[in-house]
Amino acid sequence: MATPNVKRKRLVEKSLPPAIETYIPESRLFMQLQALERRLDTKIVRKRLEVQEALGKPVYKKRILRIFVSNLAANQTGAVGLDDMDEGRLGAAEAPSWTLRIEGRLLDPTGAATKTRTASHKFSEFVNSMVVELDRDPDLYSDNVVQWRRAAAEGDVDGFEVKRRGDEDVKAKIMLDIRTATDRFKVNSPLLRELLDIRGPISKAGFIMKLWQYIKFNNLQDSDDPDQIRCDTGLALALGSPVVSFTTLPQMLHAFMTRPDPLIIEYTVRVHAGDFHMAQYAFDVEVEVEEPSRQNIGPLANVQARHRELGQIESQLAQKMQDIHNARAKRDFLRGFADDPVAFVHRWIDNQTKDLEVIMGDRRHGLEAALAAIMAADSAAQELTADRQQVLEQETAKWLKESALYDESWADEAVFHYLSAKTQERMQQLLQQQQQQQHQTALGS
Repeated sequence: MATPNVKRKRLVEKSLPPAIETYIPESRLFMQLQALERRLDTKIVRKRLEVQEALGKPVYKKRILRIFVSNLAANQTGAVGLDDMDEGRLGAAEAPSWTLRIEGRLLDPTGAATKTRTASHKFSEFVNSMVVELDRDPDLYSDNVVQWRRAAAEGDVDGFEVKRRGDEDVKAKIMLDIRTATDRFKVNSPLLRELLDIRGPISKAGFIMKLWQYIKFNNLQDSDDPDQIRCDTGLALALGSPVVSFTTLPQMLHAFMTRPDPLIIEYTVRVHAGDFHMAQYAFDVEVEVEEPSRQNIGPLANVQARHRELGQIESQLAQKMQDIHNARAKRDFLRGFADDPVAFVHRWIDNQTKDLEVIMGDRRHGLEAALAAIMAADSAAQELTADRQQVLEQETAKWLKESALYDESWADEAVFHYLSAKTQERMQQLLQQQQQQQHQTALGS
């Protein structure tokens, strides 16, 4: 598809003319404002790049995930023996059974209005894996362990259900591996956890930052060699060395990090005294939720409108600059004519002559044409006698002296106007003659 031709804007001078301060004292403030604007533009470009980089990274916010555990009981009215269920004397729909339900939902932020609530998240979004262990006789029941792991192509759900047959209460142990946006680890050294005040899982970067803050607070960095850390008694006991190199700290701390413990929920599946039973308590877990992109760019929503407004102001400023330049050129023109009219007119005619030569192309002047004619007429100048050559040179010098007047800058323009006037005069004569002939023809007829 052809691209339409876009008319390029003509570049407009945005700086004030030199020495304008003499005529407009307030122009100094404008030039200072221009210098400030250049510095501000530099900072804005740098900040814009930082904002674009920040918008490219996901932003996570801590929220509370509330987990509910309950169970349903079905067909528990009469006692049915195990032999009856194994022999298939009762259908699957009539056999006593129970269903364990594990559900979760994300709590709304504090003070969030109904219209400003973000899109709902599924419970399985925050779970990497789940294991349910049922405390039943392994000789009678073989399916006492239920496992679920996140799959890439699997859709998210609001909860999980585990359905089994039985008419007795069953103890269940639910282990949830909570998913986090950033990899988090458990510090397996109790001494390091106590020294660095680590309460719960932490990221590797957070672990290093905690240790660096401890080093700076206790002034453990060697003054002669900043790369060396002089450990105090507690840190030396935890790291196993009194002197540690700062460059080896990340690799050394890797040995103290393990996978965090799963969330363990103990629950008893009850099948008597009702068809629905729920745990006495709900479980709140802190999770990380990615903020929607529209919230990330909220403060920048009016940037495009501001750019358009600034563009209009710059266009108006450029027009004012052009008016100042035009006024200055007009003033210089009139001031030059007022100071010396004769010299000004000569300069003006000279400039106009040069412009005319540029328009009409490169031409040979009258002096050059005369010399060429003389040299062409006397092709055998080299064979002339000395007397004849001297006479010829004298005549040429005299002719050139008399014709120097016609080589002035105004001569070509004067000839042009003279010939134009003669042409107009001749055309008027021809028109008059034609009209007379037509009049005589009309009288004769």
